[in-house]
Amino acid sequence: MLRILTTYHCARCKEVKKRLTQKNISFLECPADDPSGIELVVKHRVMTAPSLFITEEKENEPEAVRIITDFDEILLYIERLTAQ
Repeated sequence: MLRILTTYHCARCKEVKKRLTQKNISFLECPADDPSGIELVVKHRVMTAPSLFITEEKENEPEAVRIITDFDEILLYIERLTAQ
């Protein structure tokens, strides 16, 4: 499951959401001023928007989360997802 931490007037957040939607990649938007976004900020201590949270299922770990905060890396990750 992909989750994206966003803020209201963030152009980069809108760009990431647009690309995910164009590529038909399902994601859950977590606005920073919403309980879902606040939970991400508090739990993972990330205060950068956009931030991409990728839940990875691994053995012996109930919930492993990979976090990408760099805008260019987020776009590269999206491209890699669709190239597979």
